[in-house]
Amino acid sequence: MANRVEAKVSVTALEQVRIFAPLTEDELTILAENCSWSRHEVASQVLAEDTPCDEVYFICNGRVSAKTFSDAGKEITFAELGQGDVFGELAALDGQPRSSFVVTLEESLLASLSARVFNELLDSHPKVMRALIVELTARLRRADEKVFEFSALNTSNRINAELLRLASMHPTKGSAVEIIPPPTHADLASRTNTTRESVTRTLNQLKQGGLIEATRQCLTIFDPDTLTKLIRDSETD
Repeated sequence: MANRVEAKVSVTALEQVRIFAPLTEDELTILAENCSWSRHEVASQVLAEDTPCDEVYFICNGRVSAKTFSDAGKEITFAELGQGDVFGELAALDGQPRSSFVVTLEESLLASLSARVFNELLDSHPKVMRALIVELTARLRRADEKVFEFSALNTSNRINAELLRLASMHPTKGSAVEIIPPPTHADLASRTNTTRESVTRTLNQLKQGGLIEATRQCLTIFDPDTLTKLIRDSETD
């Protein structure tokens, strides 16, 4: 459901979106007035795959997951996006249908622009266009990493690599990293093209080795460097 957001609050919210960093406060104020605003509860579907392009979304607060499903019903996660990210931009740029479902992972505040207004914004603000290109380049690099992992790593090390990727998104405490909230086994399986059973087995091995601790509230990685070494050693076998 779309909400009204006070002008000052909406400008502050849009300041969280990285591609809008080149805009002045006055430009953000005008942009905020053109945005639609919505708050979504956890596990809410925001976009459906293969639907027409109509809006581009900006995550002012919260997290979402972009995913698809195989014909057999297997869930495949493309990306997890958080505060400052944009989604729906591909369909707005090329006019093709949506490439994935987008579902919230936690309560989220989203702003959105119509595809037409978004493209007008890019045309009139080259620095925003460049910022978007940088964002898409980073996503392409992450996708390349995953292609390599799927080709070169065994099941356990694909899971290890995903744990390290998640760890890079959270602050360290000494040498340890706490991932809050922790991913579910189903989520890790979806991210790594494995099964929940494989995830359970790998996590149990890491627990037994003293490398991680997992509860419903937090997944702690005690020694990311050792996880990295496990992956590198497997590449040279």
